[in-house]
Amino acid sequence: MARQKEDEINKDGDMKMNNQKEEPKVINENETLGCDEISIEELKNTCEEYRNTAEEYKKKSEEYLKNLKSLKAEFENYRKRETQYRESFIKSSNRDLILKLLPVMDDMDNAILESKKNEVHQSYIEGAELIYRKLLNILEKEGVRQITTLGEKFDPKYHEAMMTISSPDYEDYAIVDELRKGYVLNEEVLRAAQVSVNRWDKNEKER
Repeated sequence: MARQKEDEINKDGDMKMNNQKEEPKVINENETLGCDEISIEELKNTCEEYRNTAEEYKKKSEEYLKNLKSLKAEFENYRKRETQYRESFIKSSNRDLILKLLPVMDDMDNAILESKKNEVHQSYIEGAELIYRKLLNILEKEGVRQITTLGEKFDPKYHEAMMTISSPDYEDYAIVDELRKGYVLNEEVLRAAQVSVNRWDKNEKER
């Protein structure tokens, strides 16, 4: 009998424990949602901050790139200006030096002509002509060339008329004599050639 009561008590205890285990715990739905909402809101704010920061960095990088391109363009322009300046300076220096050499060329040219007229020893004439040709070759390498005159028609760009003649043997404005050689440097006239020009109007002479 006592054994039976003990079993009933144990059975009742087990049932109570089982009932307690089976009872679900009531959770406040609002509380769980509130926690989730706070976490999502914080995540949204963080993402927004990162997005704003990324936009700022993007704008700054675009601005830096723009400034870099501008500096590069300015440097390229500066380098071009420096190159042009150096080229211009070299040309100007060469031009000044060549202009100083032209009277020397004139003296040598005149000396050779006078030597031929006065029948100076041939070896002297050949030596002077050799030096003259060497100087002329040096000038030609620098872009200098002599202006053609004899047989050409007078061109005020390249020729300076010092004398005129009137002869039916030549065309009107034909150059009949060269008084001083002229030179050009890379198509720029350094010094116009001094020439004698024929002025002959056939129709006017026949009247």
